[in-house]
Amino acid sequence: MKRILSALLFALAAASASAADYKSMWITDVLSGRTIGPVVNKPGNRFPAGGRQWVVLRAGRGETDFADAATMKSEGPFALVEQRMFTLGDAAYVFTRVADFEGDDPGADAAVVSQAERAPAEKGRHPWSADLPERWVLAPLPSTNPGAHKEPGRTWHLERLQVAPSATAWFEPVVESRYDWELGGMAGNKGVDFERRRVGASGYWNGFSAEAALVASGKSSGSLVPDGTSLSSLSLSGGSGWRLAAGYEYAAVIDGGWSATAAAYGVYESVSVDAKAVTTKEKDILVESVSTAEDGTETVVETTEKGYGFSSWGADATLEDARLGVALGLQYDDWYWGADATVLVDCWSDTSIDVSVPVLSATHKLEAERTRPVAIRLGAWYCPADRWLLEASVSFGSETALRLGAGLFF
Repeated sequence: MKRILSALLFALAAASASAADYKSMWITDVLSGRTIGPVVNKPGNRFPAGGRQWVVLRAGRGETDFADAATMKSEGPFALVEQRMFTLGDAAYVFTRVADFEGDDPGADAAVVSQAERAPAEKGRHPWSADLPERWVLAPLPSTNPGAHKEPGRTWHLERLQVAPSATAWFEPVVESRYDWELGGMAGNKGVDFERRRVGASGYWNGFSAEAALVASGKSSGSLVPDGTSLSSLSLSGGSGWRLAAGYEYAAVIDGGWSATAAAYGVYESVSVDAKAVTTKEKDILVESVSTAEDGTETVVETTEKGYGFSSWGADATLEDARLGVALGLQYDDWYWGADATVLVDCWSDTSIDVSVPVLSATHKLEAERTRPVAIRLGAWYCPADRWLLEASVSFGSETALRLGAGLFF
């Protein structure tokens, strides 16, 4: 009775469908990769799998039912979706390919046995997410070309390194920028460090980076001009202010975890400081003289004359530093740690300080220029737990700095 009902179902399904409504499918054993196909999703069509014969029992839009040809025990329904797994008896299978049927007779048996092959793992929904599992795909059909066994030359292309967005808070206990100083167009001391500390936050997304920071404890490491009889101990202290930076970075994969980076950046920093010095200024000098009258009486006479004398001088000033540059680097990234080395070159820089220093009877403008345009930065990062980030870097050259930070990947 069961066989009679199944035959009726096959006849009804076949009568209500045209050739254009059928799908061809390739069925692969998930363990061995052994594949049978194409099997047309038409009721009554038979195919072997796992040492048994199976028959298409019902065929709906986007799904199918199979049955053991010997017992007519139903297996399904299964969605006709590529890479969708299903079971036939005690074995697991996967639809490696589902395509529209092309032909005149959907009942003809054109299925052949072949061997599927493993495809490389693909990236997940986000570029920075974990790889998807490997999957079975149909192997290419044998070619009649005698040279088909030769591997074609690979076309070189640039693969971009995908990095997850992140946000980091950091602290720089040591920051030193070296400047060459001038006063009134006359050369001053060269290579004098301007020392300070910074605390700030930075963010990264799709190659773009930005950071903001507060500056504190700014001071010069020594006198800005050689000490002389007219001026000495010219220095800066009590500095505080802010800093903004932005940039864009492109990282290309070289091999494995190695990648190369190219970046452009811009930096602006403004620090309010106290300028102090011991200078020689024109001042009134009280001069005492003794005047003798005709009767021999002596009188002390006080007169005021113009002269020069030492005095302490101080003024408020703002040190501004703007830079545009490029950076080239090499980095290595593993699953939970990484390290990099980067060379930063300032292509354009402008340093100004709005203060004039009095010397004798004139005032002279103080000027500064960065001593070195190149810096080298060495950095490392580590993930102690999922999404958490610890980083550290040290720079040498145009700016010497130590940075310690912690943040999150998104």
